[in-house]
Amino acid sequence: MAGGIIRAAVATHSPRMGIEEKAPDFVRPLIAGLREMGEAIRAEKPDVIVVHSTHWVCTFMWYVTTQAIHKGICVGDEIPDFIPGSPYQYKGDPEFAKAIIGEIEAAGYPARPNDSPHFNWDYGSWIPVKYMDPKGEIPVVLIGTTIMADLKECMDVGGAVGKAAEKTGRRAVVVASSSFTHKLVRGPALWPTEDRMELDRRFIALLVEGKIAEAKRWYPDYTEWVVGEMGGRNIALVLGAMDETAHKYKGKQFGAYGQSSGSGNANVAVALVG
Repeated sequence: MAGGIIRAAVATHSPRMGIEEKAPDFVRPLIAGLREMGEAIRAEKPDVIVVHSTHWVCTFMWYVTTQAIHKGICVGDEIPDFIPGSPYQYKGDPEFAKAIIGEIEAAGYPARPNDSPHFNWDYGSWIPVKYMDPKGEIPVVLIGTTIMADLKECMDVGGAVGKAAEKTGRRAVVVASSSFTHKLVRGPALWPTEDRMELDRRFIALLVEGKIAEAKRWYPDYTEWVVGEMGGRNIALVLGAMDETAHKYKGKQFGAYGQSSGSGNANVAVALVG
């Protein structure tokens, strides 16, 4: 395959994972799973990683980062005591980012470049990249979460990312930085309700088994029932990036399913197998 989506993934980003030496025991298995998933992704030598974080929130437009170098300081706006200021530097891919913008517009949705030299990453973007690619070897493009978009639009935008990868010859990995169930409660070590965890297990099983068409059909009901993070938009984009009509897929869960304030979290990557 010359270019296209070679892996589609869901990655965890609990802010308690950000500074590893301060991380509580209950999130350490999630950190281990994220590292393991990163090793598997790096082994395939992708050209670029696209990260779609629930914590970079845009209202009307689809914004895509076009900086050649991502350099800044990540502060956890919601929890500055957990992530008070962590410097980062990663390569970007302006050509590919602009191709994504073009394909989103071709699909009928508004898209714009984010080329601000003052833009700083949110922790939902930073945490997965930090653990998946600790040496910063793979270029990164970020896509914001557009709250005016419904799930169909999000899936369509995922398809646009796939088209951009094919047309530019990029072997791309697209990552939703998101939990699965996200009905938050006060109490960091508390688990989701058992019914929501069971629905998460069923949905993750579809991804692992490569049943992408079935996952797409069930997704609107599933994410409503489990109270998906950011309305389920981010995982919807990742689903849309996979074309089950042309390819076969097989997935894997890396590490444990874990809790964070009532949310359900797992690191899952679906690989192209045909």
